[in-house]
Formats: sequence, structure tokens, C-alpha cells
Amino acid sequence: MMHQYYPDLQYPPEEVIINAIPIEEIRKKAEEPLDHFPAGPVFVSIGRLHSRKGYHKLIEAHTKLIHEGFQHKILVVGDGEERQNLRQQIAGNKVEDTFILAGNKMNPYPYVKNADYFILPSESEAWPLVIAEALILQKPTIATRTGDIPAMIQHEKTGYLISYETEEMYAAMKRFLTESPLVSELKKNLENIDGQFDNQKIFNAVENIIINLSKK
Repeated sequence: MMHQYYPDLQYPPEEVIINAIPIEEIRKKAEEPLDHFPAGPVFVSIGRLHSRKGYHKLIEAHTKLIHEGFQHKILVVGDGEERQNLRQQIAGNKVEDTFILAGNKMNPYPYVKNADYFILPSESEAWPLVIAEALILQKPTIATRTGDIPAMIQHEKTGYLISYETEEMYAAMKRFLTESPLVSELKKNLENIDGQFDNQKIFNAVENIIINLSKK
């Protein structure tokens, strides 16, 4: 369509420009108190309960860790058509006390803030806002290497990237639970994450593209 009206228009090199993020608003909402939150270590995830979100694989990874004696809990904020299937899988694996489907929440940020880690086990994503929000709240994050997530997370620097495989989820979670130097390094690096999501920087990048296009 653009070439139809502007046949001489030259596109700039491909570049990922992230969405503007209300950093201070997210952090303010995250301070709201919770009536109850499970004792740690806790991995939190936010997402729709859909087969492509990978929660069935996360249950398997969680179960294996529990059976091996690595105590932790997983809390999933969200709802969807897979809820009943996931509940049955949780019951079948006998992890009802440690894998918690919390349902939808008007304000999910306190759950991220109070958790020890964030995990997103999706088969596919585009540019998941929840990853940006978890990083802004300085949570060590495990996420699948899909969509634009590798542009959001530097592996073993600001987070941990995995493939969509149960065994890799298991191995990454085990590292978070057992390797405190890795987790400490991620937390240290996340102290400076605001620059990655600086709104003025984002606006300037968009403006520069428009200016460069107008010169062609």
C-alpha cells in the first residue's frame, strides 16, 4: 500500500523499537499490599491459560523439580480455556499445593514484585509486555526464545533464555534455585534496566526514522 502511493520511498534498515512503558505507574501499582502470598521461593507467570502458553510443560518441569527435592512454588496469574485441563494435570501430578492457578487479577504487579522469579514458558509470543514489566520490577526472568523476547532479554545478563522444551525449563529453574551467584548477577544488572525502556529514547528513535524517511 505504501509503495502504491510512494513508489520512491526507501525503507530504513530493520529495527525493533519497543512500546512506551509507564515505568513509575507499574512500580507504584506493584506496591499495593496482598492479602496472601505463598512462601518462597516463588516463580510467578502472567498469561492466558491457552495450550500455546506452555503451562502444561511448566507443570512437568515443576513436578520433576519437586520430586527431586527442590522446593518452590509456581503461581500463574491469568485464566482461559485450558484451566480445567491444567487443573487435572496438576492434580494428576499431585502438585496442588505448589502449582497455583490464581486466576485473573485486576492488578497483577504485586504478584510479580513479591515473587522471587518470573517465568514465561510460551511456545510463541510477539513482544510480550509482561516481560518488560517483570524486568522493570527487577525480577530474574526465564523466558522462551521466541518472537522479540531475545531483543528484550540479554541471556545470562538481564534474564535467561530457553527453548520451548520441558527439559530446558527444568534446567533453567534449577539453576535459579541453586546458583545464587547467577541470580545475584541478574538482579544487579536489572538495577539499570530503566534505560532500556526509557520513553524519551523510544520517542526519539521513532522520530529519527520519520526524519530519515522524509529525506529520501
